[in-house]
Amino acid sequence: MTGIGPVEPYHPDDTDGPHEDSPTDLLWSKSAPATTRWAALPRSRRRLLQALIVAAAATGAFFTLRPSPVTQVPPTPYPWPAGVTTLHYKGRGPTSATYRFEIDVARGSPVTVLQVGAGLPELGATTTPPLPLTVKAGSPRLITVRISVYKCAALPPALDLPHLDLLLSNRTARQQQSFLFGGTYPRDLWADLRAACFPNRASPAPTSLDRDTWRSLTRR
Repeated sequence: MTGIGPVEPYHPDDTDGPHEDSPTDLLWSKSAPATTRWAALPRSRRRLLQALIVAAAATGAFFTLRPSPVTQVPPTPYPWPAGVTTLHYKGRGPTSATYRFEIDVARGSPVTVLQVGAGLPELGATTTPPLPLTVKAGSPRLITVRISVYKCAALPPALDLPHLDLLLSNRTARQQQSFLFGGTYPRDLWADLRAACFPNRASPAPTSLDRDTWRSLTRR
């Protein structure tokens, strides 16, 4: 047998409301504003959250303001020997048929001169000091080149741009480079060649040239 008893009035108990021991319900309630939810938190919980917020803000500021890492520039490769080596004519040498040159290296690793050629198949070249000759950057070296004639009849009628052919080497590569000369060197060289091979031509030989010595040294 079932039945319904008398209806009794309902009085909300204070225990049904929010408790300090369970603030989570109040914190995430959609109906309560944020300030109400924050005020409902225990003091210890509020201090913990404040500390976490401050730490997060400091971490974000650190990564935002941290300077970007410096990009390392790859080291400059060693330059090619022909690009940093220059040859300057310094006038006649101490003996007949010799010519002085200054070899200069602008930068990079030392450059070694392995061979020196006179630029024409009819001419030969020997050097003092003997080769190979190593030249460091910023420390020019003087070299004396003796030009010899293999066959006078095969010489051209004139030398427009006489040159020397140098075989150069450094840590990057080995290169054959021709150095052209204008001005004094072409005149000195051609005057000596004419005096040795064509003494009866119109232009007189330079007085500094010993013709007999030249012929004895250059003709083969």
